[in-house]
Amino acid sequence: MLGQIHKAPVLLGSATPSIESYFNTQQGKYKYVELKERYGGLKMPEIKIIDIKEESRYKRMKSHFSPQLIDAMGMALKAGEQVILFQNRRGFSLRLECETCHTTPQCVNCDVTLIYHKQINLLKCHYCGYSIQVPPRCPECGSPALKMKGFGTEKVEEELSLFFPDAIISRMDLDTTRTKYAYQKIIGEFESGKIDILVGTQMVTKGLDFDNVSLVGVLNADGLLSYPDFRAFERSYQLLAQVSGRAGRKNRQGLVLIQGYNPKHPILQWVIEDNYPEMYKQQIQDRYTYKYPPFYRLIEVSLRHKDAEVLNRAANVLAGMLKPFFGKMMLGPEYPMVMRVRNLYIKNLILKTGKRNEAAQLKFETARQIEKFLELPDFKSVRVQLDVDPM
Repeated sequence: MLGQIHKAPVLLGSATPSIESYFNTQQGKYKYVELKERYGGLKMPEIKIIDIKEESRYKRMKSHFSPQLIDAMGMALKAGEQVILFQNRRGFSLRLECETCHTTPQCVNCDVTLIYHKQINLLKCHYCGYSIQVPPRCPECGSPALKMKGFGTEKVEEELSLFFPDAIISRMDLDTTRTKYAYQKIIGEFESGKIDILVGTQMVTKGLDFDNVSLVGVLNADGLLSYPDFRAFERSYQLLAQVSGRAGRKNRQGLVLIQGYNPKHPILQWVIEDNYPEMYKQQIQDRYTYKYPPFYRLIEVSLRHKDAEVLNRAANVLAGMLKPFFGKMMLGPEYPMVMRVRNLYIKNLILKTGKRNEAAQLKFETARQIEKFLELPDFKSVRVQLDVDPM
């Protein structure tokens, strides 16, 4: 839009463009230039999928690391090379669970489980920041049998120090980069070789170019693939392809090890083959069949209120007002994955529109109906947020 306003050319560059951008190149809306090889003629990294279900069955897993990953890390460190490990969850443990009654501590403001952060020794909510001390006993049944389940970047960092006591290990996630220059400090130390192993979330996947990284490990690919969103497969491919590109940037071909429970998943196979066109072909067919972007535009209407009953009534009334205009092109109202944040319950409506004139008319009607809805005395306290083309 800025380019259009200023009549300036715009250049978009990516190894993994969004489905919408690539669709625009196929339709002739964008001019398209393709680079068919890496800079300097280097080979793409060798990518291997490790079936951790099989490794676990034969009790070969060492905590959250397969023997193949541990061996490859040992060889890389011995050769004086660096390693990047990607785990898309921060914190130490994803939840604290009572082994007697299976209760997990929840946030009082949001409908989410509290995540354990060992460095500050607190259970913390990643939505509102609420935190509590770790209870010595289960608050429900009084049992002392509390166990940490799941793992985040903080736990990965700690466990690596047991396997590689001589290696210098650092972590890059939201918790370690809060201060003004923390991000640049970690990047600078890794680039200068002061850090041997860098553990991180999505921050380590894009835009980083290090000469000495020979190995990249992805600890749990399934967490990306199972996310309930129509863009989940596209984003999984993008993240895995981008993090794979951090390996073997300058000197020689790198190695990427991806751990997962479903090694035959098509997305993982397309990452191995570096086959973006096949991923795009499958995704664009699904988008056309189920009426999603780039063929249709989306409007997300989000309603929030502190009282769940008021919210349910409000959502049903607004849905009834919009139904005549959208019919089957309206989804919901439904609760999102996290149905309460900061003591406000949430319900969403997804409205699908065609393009051009139809979209403009439906957007106008949506705004008009919401204005009428907000004038209703019963629902003046309901918050309504609109997001056109939500990402």
